[in-house]
Amino acid sequence: MFFLFFQSSFFLNIYHTLVETNQIGNVRKKQEEEDSHEEEEEEEVEEEEDDDVDEDEDSGRDGSSEILVATSTLASLSNPESIREIGHEAVWSLSTAKPGNGVTQIRDSSVDTYWQSDGGQPHLINIQFSKRAAVCEVAFYLDYSLDESYTPKQLSIRTGITFHDLVEVKLVELNQPVGWCSVPLFGPIDPLDDDEEDNMENDAENTDSNHNNRNQPIRTHFVQICVVSMHQNGRDTHIRQVKIFGPRTEGELVDRYVPLTGGLPRFQTVAMSQYSTIR
Repeated sequence: MFFLFFQSSFFLNIYHTLVETNQIGNVRKKQEEEDSHEEEEEEEVEEEEDDDVDEDEDSGRDGSSEILVATSTLASLSNPESIREIGHEAVWSLSTAKPGNGVTQIRDSSVDTYWQSDGGQPHLINIQFSKRAAVCEVAFYLDYSLDESYTPKQLSIRTGITFHDLVEVKLVELNQPVGWCSVPLFGPIDPLDDDEEDNMENDAENTDSNHNNRNQPIRTHFVQICVVSMHQNGRDTHIRQVKIFGPRTEGELVDRYVPLTGGLPRFQTVAMSQYSTIR
């Protein structure tokens, strides 16, 4: 009888030991799983932070997009002393256009007409000069209230010598614009400029190179305006006006504002120059 009681107690103790061991094992396993899960979450957070840092570095290298604010008037049109519209000196072309909504409509100085594309994205406006021109600003007139999904949302400005070597110099974002959207174009001093030596001397005198870069218009043969995307994921685009500006030279200022004998200004066109002298 005592032997049976001892034997049952022995097996009962073994059972309780096994149960406790199993419970301890389960607790340890659960703790290990929790620790492993926390480590995975920490690794994921670190990877996301690294990705964010990489994205920030890439955007810093490539130039993050700038958000433009539309204005009712274009200041450059009322400031002829320092800059001038040079679009008439270039050849304009479009990637696609609906009949009756082409280059003429974006150059007619009327905000009631517009260019409408007719094809797949991206939509392109090509502006090609016969010789290298200094460009300091490109401006667009857009009207989201009328065009809605046809209104550009993201624009890329590219420059180069030909269509095949274009480089993006500006990427801008638009948020339901109604009015003029101006994009200033400034870059480093161009080594191909005729006054390269003067530019180098100015650089030596001014240690703030960033300031110099901001004040130098881009000199280029080719300007391309790329409509990357539209509002509301639109397919085609409407652009009502495009203006391109360049700085005036000292010679142009003298010719424009130094009066002739008698107080008359100098004529600017060939048609009027015939009346500048008396034969």
